Amino acid sequence: MQIIKIFISICVFVFLCYSTAFAGGECPMHSSITTAATPDGKFGLHLQYEYSYMKTLREGRSSISPDEVINKKWMMGSSFSVPTEMVMRKYTLLANYVPAERFQLMLAIPYIVNDMDMRMKDAMGMIMDMTMDTVDGLGDITLMGIYNLYRDLPDKPTKRDSGGLGIKMPTGENDVRTKNGNLVHAMMQPGTGSWDPIFLVNAMHIMKSVSFHFNGSYHLATKGDEGYEFGDMISADLIARYQALDSISLGLGLNFIHAGRDKDHDGKYSKPATSMIDNTENTGITAFYLSPEIQVRFLNTGGSLLLRFQKPIHQDVNGIQQVVNWRTMASLMWVF
Repeated sequence: MQIIKIFISICVFVFLCYSTAFAGGECPMHSSITTAATPDGKFGLHLQYEYSYMKTLREGRSSISPDEVINKKWMMGSSFSVPTEMVMRKYTLLANYVPAERFQLMLAIPYIVNDMDMRMKDAMGMIMDMTMDTVDGLGDITLMGIYNLYRDLPDKPTKRDSGGLGIKMPTGENDVRTKNGNLVHAMMQPGTGSWDPIFLVNAMHIMKSVSFHFNGSYHLATKGDEGYEFGDMISADLIARYQALDSISLGLGLNFIHAGRDKDHDGKYSKPATSMIDNTENTGITAFYLSPEIQVRFLNTGGSLLLRFQKPIHQDVNGIQQVVNWRTMASLMWVF
């Protein structure tokens, strides 16, 4: 049972990628799922805090400065703005319940807080820096069902294959407006306005004190009620974890995402002539990340604390986008 409890907290990560606050295709903490069920009739609760820092602008795979972007895109007589720094924070409450031996239900409820600094060149050619008002609110809630297709042992499996199906619901606002009445950038909205199915596969293999995991997911994005459609996302992860002590495990993950280009069907969020981030040509990304982590279990209590840091090692974007420089996450989990 202890091994099962160790792995449960990892399940929370997958939901963070699907509860919105997209940034050009990069969800705030792209991580993976290692599916494991609590004992029958047991509950698990997770409280997670995530911090994503974004500053670098990329054109394709190359870095580009905000002033270079402005000089390339600005036209006399009109303004043009680019983001210079963005911070995305997410607080997620996740609950999981096992109603049957091989089946687990999971519910993730996120709260989003987004901040952005921008640089604008106005119609007269004057450069000014400004800070957007904070955008915060309930994000999109996700409900997931996960089924263990195969496991070699009922209580402490060393090999396991799982599959999952979930739905991301449009519970977060996606029509937040600025003080002057304009819609906030689509990527900064707390919600998406869309019902999105999510498909998961997972494999685990434990060899003595080391465990290996492969995880894949497909997020099928649909058109939101305001006409905006985020690109579909494919993710894959390869993770190794080492049980250093009874109470401490260390891990390292290689994470991959590919997000398609967004579509603004009704044109409500698009201002390509005046804003870099209000242009769907500047959406969609292929990226790889390294993610070291450490987990500390509170022995004989059912609780654990997981810390993870994520650093991109490759980012290739469509158009020009502000990308994630690094992310960090802390998750407190308790099994009852």
